[in-house]
Amino acid sequence: MTIRSPIVFGVVLCVSGCAINPQTGQPEVAASVKSQFNSIFNSDNPCSNNDRNIGIAVGAVAGGVVGYLTRGAKGAAAGVVLGAGGGFLVGHALDTRRCELYRIAQANGLKLVSAPITQGKSGAPGSTDKPTTVGLDVQLENKTDEFVAGTAELTPQAHKYLAEIANQYAPKTLLAALPANTTPEQRVQAGGRKVLIVGHTDESDASHGADPSTLSQQRAKAVAKVFVDQGVPVQNIFYQGAGDTLPIASNATDQGRQENQRVQIVDVPTEADLQQFLSQRTADPAKYRFASAVATVSDKVAANDSNSAVRTATQDRPVRHKQQLQTHQKTATDGAEKTASASSNNSDRDAETIPAPIARTEVSPTVNSPRATASAGKIGPGYDFGGNLTSGGGIPVRLGSAPAKSSFSLISSANANAPMTLNSCLGDRPHNASAVRNLATDQVLNVRDYLPGFYGAPWAAGLNGNLVALLNVRVPSDAGSPVPQPELKIYKDYTGNVTQKPSYSSRVPVNVYRGSDATLYRVFVDGPMRCMDLIVPNSKPRATGNVYYTNRSVDYTASGDFALH
Repeated sequence: MTIRSPIVFGVVLCVSGCAINPQTGQPEVAASVKSQFNSIFNSDNPCSNNDRNIGIAVGAVAGGVVGYLTRGAKGAAAGVVLGAGGGFLVGHALDTRRCELYRIAQANGLKLVSAPITQGKSGAPGSTDKPTTVGLDVQLENKTDEFVAGTAELTPQAHKYLAEIANQYAPKTLLAALPANTTPEQRVQAGGRKVLIVGHTDESDASHGADPSTLSQQRAKAVAKVFVDQGVPVQNIFYQGAGDTLPIASNATDQGRQENQRVQIVDVPTEADLQQFLSQRTADPAKYRFASAVATVSDKVAANDSNSAVRTATQDRPVRHKQQLQTHQKTATDGAEKTASASSNNSDRDAETIPAPIARTEVSPTVNSPRATASAGKIGPGYDFGGNLTSGGGIPVRLGSAPAKSSFSLISSANANAPMTLNSCLGDRPHNASAVRNLATDQVLNVRDYLPGFYGAPWAAGLNGNLVALLNVRVPSDAGSPVPQPELKIYKDYTGNVTQKPSYSSRVPVNVYRGSDATLYRVFVDGPMRCMDLIVPNSKPRATGNVYYTNRSVDYTASGDFALH
């Protein structure tokens, strides 16, 4: 009897189940066949062997096509068998673990989601190789009683179900799940897999006085030790406190904040695979609580102007008038953890470099009323960046659409292509993360890649005769890595003398938000300015800087062109 391959099965499905849509005139699969297809490849049952079935089908189709092209019909049959076997090996261990994790979650009332981690093959140019599944990304929502409130101490019930989960990553469990035809090399690889534990919080932790990065790091380390107790080699375990830097849901809702409180478990074959996974992490700025900007017509004009690398026509002169001053509490800022890197020597050299003389930049006026802040008393008169009275909440920032979903992303954004307009830095605060560390040595897993334009060179601009320079501006490609603090230097009444000492110098915390059109490098300052938004177009080595400062209890906004030096 002839063996029926998935290729033939697909043809039979189309012959028996395809119909012509009378509206479009195009063939489509009948509803009954769609249901059958979904029950095999898209089942809601986590123990339905979806990945194995998909692996078999993809492997069989690829093998059959190659076999047919090289050896005709007989070659196609042989290719189908070989392709199906390879796909089975790829998906079997993934299915087994995912099924067991969901069983544990159901037994303990846990909310758990997972996704395969894929890696593109490095083939010849024009290669059509499919991505290879190398691991699993599991995210477990924290239960309210998982940790003792305000601490990293696991409760007894949490320790019990986390131990069951950790056991699924132990080499003995992995080896037992491998099929009999697994090669010796694959068995050795299974015993040396790297596991990353990441703790995540929501934005409310910071408002309660806790440092999200520190607390989430301590909790991730506590979970990592449970994995050691279950037989996972300590040298193969890494941990990180990502704080609130990688939200998967909106922090504007209670449900979203609850979902953001989670533990993430990532496993991949090698440390190189782990670094590649980290370099692919992205964050959607629209998920932060501050993000949504309700822009008026005038604000939209200002936003468009502020994101231009070259400033154009000026707006109408602002109407200055007296208004009752309002005082609000300034959010305290915490310094971001510095990331160790092989390029630290270059970083120090950049920090000592004073940019060449820069011509004064004309600033664009903004509109309307002054505001007062609690920090106004800390800033004495004398710093004038040539701005105008701050309008409302400042100038909205447009970045384009959210970053494209990486191959490792667990949850894709439904509005990935929708343009983002973010509020100014006036309503924001620093979001900090700790570095990824090895549990055995506590050494930092170094960041290797940085975004273009953010690899350590300084940005500088002249604002009303003052030179404003940001030195050691670095942004890791990994959106979850801590962003090194730059050094802000301000030269009041700059004369062009390279030996002139700065009138203000400080390391300052930053947030980074990325979009399809531009990157926002947001600087928080407790000094001559309150904060600054540096909007860097992805295609140009120039940027627009919106500087917010207070002088004599009145708030001003100045905008100018910053150049990369």
